[in-house]
Amino acid sequence: MPKQAEIKGSGWYGGGVIGIAPSLLFEQVKSTAGWALAGPITATTSFRAVIADQEAATNAHDATPHGLAYFRALLAAHFCSVATFVPTDVDARIRHHAFAEMTEDELGAACDIIDEASGWDPQIVSARVVDGISGHDGEWFAVRAGALGRAIAIGASALTSRLAASIDVELVREHCVLSEIVARGDELAWLCAATTVAHNLGDLSRVVEAWPASTVSDLRASYTRLGHAPSARFGDLFARAGAINKAVMADENHRFLALRKARGLRVSRDLLLPFGPFFHDWGRTIATHAALDERDRAEVVAALLLLHASRPEQRGVLRALAGINDNTSRGLVALEHLLPARLRKTISSGPIRDALKTPESVFLARMRKLSEPRARP
Repeated sequence: MPKQAEIKGSGWYGGGVIGIAPSLLFEQVKSTAGWALAGPITATTSFRAVIADQEAATNAHDATPHGLAYFRALLAAHFCSVATFVPTDVDARIRHHAFAEMTEDELGAACDIIDEASGWDPQIVSARVVDGISGHDGEWFAVRAGALGRAIAIGASALTSRLAASIDVELVREHCVLSEIVARGDELAWLCAATTVAHNLGDLSRVVEAWPASTVSDLRASYTRLGHAPSARFGDLFARAGAINKAVMADENHRFLALRKARGLRVSRDLLLPFGPFFHDWGRTIATHAALDERDRAEVVAALLLLHASRPEQRGVLRALAGINDNTSRGLVALEHLLPARLRKTISSGPIRDALKTPESVFLARMRKLSEPRARP
């Protein structure tokens, strides 16, 4: 992927910023998530209209580093791609630099745009949504935290209250979701929700911790490290989510960079990765999806084998290989002739051989045992 243009200036709110050109940004979105742009435009899918209006984004980008139409375009591109195999590289821009020179009025308008973006439906562009929460919620935490830092810095008290209220509402919602999952004893949903919330709280904390030292606010303590220790407001549930994420789930839900080389994975929303390590059904989709041919499947298998070699402790990669094996005539051996020579023998290695023999029901039972299922918030 082409790299984002250089960010100029120094410090958290330092100087003018040159962002990635809208034409390049939108081409990246179309390359990795073009399927997300087809369909009706409603309140929950207005990102499609944003991506379609390249002229507005380009004019805003060319006119000022903090043009609002450009900011909206950055959020739309990030929304479409962040849960795909090749996300656009605009995190620093939308979390920090976009707000650097905004006036109070501009910041208020940016907050309206953030509110619009947080209403977009993440299920369209992500396979990692559980009980209504997703990693996209963490992205909006981070963007709002960046705007909040600017509001505090310029003394915009009404905007400070507005942004803090939005963050608080989402924190309460995610806490309620976790509580409901624990109450019903759904071990696998708890694992998926815990890793999602831990990720989201981490996004919020990292941006708040990056506020300039001159940003004095009690909110700094309210929004940092919520997933690390019990708090008076949220009890120990967020901390437990952070602990189970670190112990069981974090290594199973990273970027899986090797899969970027398998370009066939970009042709359909069906092929997005779900929560790791629960990749067996995804492997079945790879083995049977009409949009993929034999070479596409072999590329995916090669990438998975490379991932296993680099991180042999990871469970999800092995479950994906098992899912492909279980749903391919003759199993992985049928794709062996299309693999690089150095990878062909690895199919019969001990850990992979054992994983292919492990029924999915047995694997899920093992995961349930790791989920501290009956603990109460």
